[in-house]
Amino acid sequence: MAELLTPSLVGPFILTVLLLPWPVAAQIQSSEPKWSLSFDIGGQKPVSGEVLGADKGFVLGFPTDVVSASYDDIYGTGFYVAGGVGYRVLPRGEVRGSAGFTVNAAERIQVGTVPSLPLFAQFDDYKAFALDVGYRQYVSGGRVQPFIGGVFGFTRIDTIEVTLTVPAVNATLPDVPFYRSSVVPSGGFSGGVQFLVNGNFALQGGVDLRWHGDLKQNEGLEGTDLEAVNDHSSRWAMPITGGVSLRF
Repeated sequence: MAELLTPSLVGPFILTVLLLPWPVAAQIQSSEPKWSLSFDIGGQKPVSGEVLGADKGFVLGFPTDVVSASYDDIYGTGFYVAGGVGYRVLPRGEVRGSAGFTVNAAERIQVGTVPSLPLFAQFDDYKAFALDVGYRQYVSGGRVQPFIGGVFGFTRIDTIEVTLTVPAVNATLPDVPFYRSSVVPSGGFSGGVQFLVNGNFALQGGVDLRWHGDLKQNEGLEGTDLEAVNDHSSRWAMPITGGVSLRF
């Protein structure tokens, strides 16, 4: 055998040996479902980010101290639903496109004093729709398949107005424009696990960490020296979901 493997034949021989398994692997891989369709539902909890920044100015003509209020202070955990389509580009990796919607009801909270009387704010609900593309890597095969991934895209947040009240003197400043409807960059990371019921159906659960950029300001407080309270409105949030995945 050694005599047959002349230097000119060594390269083709090695290449042939290396390529022999590929037709078998390609046949096995081609028999597996390439596409996936998923649906998830759960809650989305704000992790960081401010809706309202701290500042000093004037409301209703009186000196006003405004304290910062986070997304969690005002909105708390909200409803979240998402759907996605994936295509396997590797045995354990898929490119995905996804869409998600969240709605968070606002709490009426105290946001400062005028001048020493409590100042309350009632914001509009937070409603956001996101479109993303990304990649998901399944860590292992078998019936239980943990996964990690990342996405990038854009999120549209509805217009947000705020009604300011000083109940002690029965004063109200209604429907103050605060944030315009905004389309902002967004992205994040994801992790979870799929439990395969059969070759075409799986249950799944996941925890994501998602970010979006600053919303577009609407200067309803112009002339109050409080114009800067909505300068920084990017946020991180954590969707926690459960759902199903269909493979075909």
